[in-house]
Amino acid sequence: MIAIKRKIIDFIKKTNIIKKINYNKFVFYFLFGLKSQFGQFKINISTKCLVLSQYPGAETKGLGGLIAQYPKNFEILCLTNGSSLLPQFDSIESASIKKQQFTDVMKSSRVKGYKIFDIDDKTLKNHYSTFKKIDISEADYIFVPNVYDNNIDTIALLKHFKQILKDKEHKENLKVIMYESDFPLCALDYFVDISSIIGTKKRMLETYYPSDKYPNLVNKTLGINAFRSIQHGCDYCETFMAFSVDEFLKIPLI
Repeated sequence: MIAIKRKIIDFIKKTNIIKKINYNKFVFYFLFGLKSQFGQFKINISTKCLVLSQYPGAETKGLGGLIAQYPKNFEILCLTNGSSLLPQFDSIESASIKKQQFTDVMKSSRVKGYKIFDIDDKTLKNHYSTFKKIDISEADYIFVPNVYDNNIDTIALLKHFKQILKDKEHKENLKVIMYESDFPLCALDYFVDISSIIGTKKRMLETYYPSDKYPNLVNKTLGINAFRSIQHGCDYCETFMAFSVDEFLKIPLI
């Protein structure tokens, strides 16, 4: 089956039927679109989870409920400082506000470890020297944003992460887990019922997106959690796509 898929993909590439950007997406859907595991994601007391966030708040959008349920199992690294996220302020003040929001959310959620890097938005591609210092050796799961998020720092994050997977020591059975922050996942492997803790996730989101400045944004963000829950007999759930390291390294990036 794999050999047949490879021949079809090579044929499409050689015949130039579709443009490169669509080709990349086609490969991604073709190789991974048939994933059908879709079980309940579980964490035990010794599980170590590392989250890589492309901007302050992305981690809460994608897996704030899971983090709030198992804060002692998580280390959260936010790779940019939010310097462009508040256009009403200059970059220094915007970064200061977003860093404080990130810290407040992490403290209120009792997360075991967290750090926000002093890297300006849209410049992460220039900071591999900083990124490569991240220790991935102890993680059982590393959470990363959706490969097709429409964000320049997401692509930089994923490219840098691919490189450290090649260069640095990691567990043999490490799993890479994609989460939804700015764009829905195209296929799903796992879900987590967050109904009992949805109020906590809402408060986490409201720290980043207060209603007086972002009307309805929090409710709209939680709407995807409500939609994702339809198949599982709960009110809200977060969903994820899982890869082995080898699978993840094969995913094309735009």
